[in-house]
Amino acid sequence: MLKSNSRQLDPFRMQTNLTRLLALLFLCAAAAAHAGDLNLQAKLVWGTDDDKDDATRKPVDSELASKLHGTFKWKNYYEITNQTASIPLNQSCDLKMSDRCTLQIKNLGGSRIEINCIGQGKTVCKGASTLVPPQWLILGGDATNNTAWFVGLREIDSKPAEAKKP
Repeated sequence: MLKSNSRQLDPFRMQTNLTRLLALLFLCAAAAAHAGDLNLQAKLVWGTDDDKDDATRKPVDSELASKLHGTFKWKNYYEITNQTASIPLNQSCDLKMSDRCTLQIKNLGGSRIEINCIGQGKTVCKGASTLVPPQWLILGGDATNNTAWFVGLREIDSKPAEAKKP
């Protein structure tokens, strides 16, 4: 003799539960897709002993100035360019910092990046490094008239408003 199951399947309830499950899976997949994105800030900086003689030159913020003054000799540091980018995992992004300077940055995952700094069409420096928020990673080189250029890179927490796509 067959026993009767007193619980009947409700098709409406099954459809609602299935819809909820699919929505949850979609949200999890979307979160996982963005989990490897690297949000970073890049600043091109000019170091000089000259005093500010022109209103277009903006001194770098105190946090970056402190990092630069602690390592390098110049009296003044001026921000030339400030950009942000969101780089998906295993993807690259080009940031044009000036007419002479372009950064090619690849997100290797785990806050690790590969950087190729190109100056006047030639590789100036190339390497890999791990970004430790909110610390600045500094690249630099000599310029004319006893001055220098620097690029400051750091990982930022939030997604930038003006994100560059690879």
